[in-house]
Amino acid sequence: MDPTTLQQACATTGHIVEQITDDQLVLPTPCDRWDVRALLNHVLGTLALGQALLSDKPSAVAMGPGELPDSDLVGDDPHKAYRLGVEGLLRAAAGDTFDRVHATPFGDMPGSILGGFTTLDIVVHGWDLATATGQPAALDDELAETVLAFAHQAITADTRGSRIGPEIPVSSDASLTDRLVAYLGRRP
Repeated sequence: MDPTTLQQACATTGHIVEQITDDQLVLPTPCDRWDVRALLNHVLGTLALGQALLSDKPSAVAMGPGELPDSDLVGDDPHKAYRLGVEGLLRAAAGDTFDRVHATPFGDMPGSILGGFTTLDIVVHGWDLATATGQPAALDDELAETVLAFAHQAITADTRGSRIGPEIPVSSDASLTDRLVAYLGRRP
């Protein structure tokens, strides 16, 4: 994965976040345990955690991978919170960050892999938010293909755990977005 793909993922999900209204924050999402507000909190926590890990600094937000932060990050302006989170993450992803190894909760990890997991999380949860709020959920084909290729390399039956469901079968002519989300256990 590379910083350009991370930036594209952030922009794609950003367009979805910008359209979310306050009354939609209570809607259920494809993430069973989380409504839109909780999922936004997870995405904001992912941005903060990615920023911290890529910059080799402690995170200002207490949150484990795949969890919710210990405090509300959405506040009263989710659009601003997302924009600021993306700005911080992209600053951390600049320069040679993707070429270096970083300490993570899962051990040392190349920046390109760490950035890949961050990109994957932002993309799939953008799809979740779009689906929950009735927005178009189709991703740019190049973005979907890049993230799907990363997912095939990084997520196996042994590493799915409880946070990523089993792959859902789709037809061979399914869109790249549908193949990606189905690989990540979501029904397109």
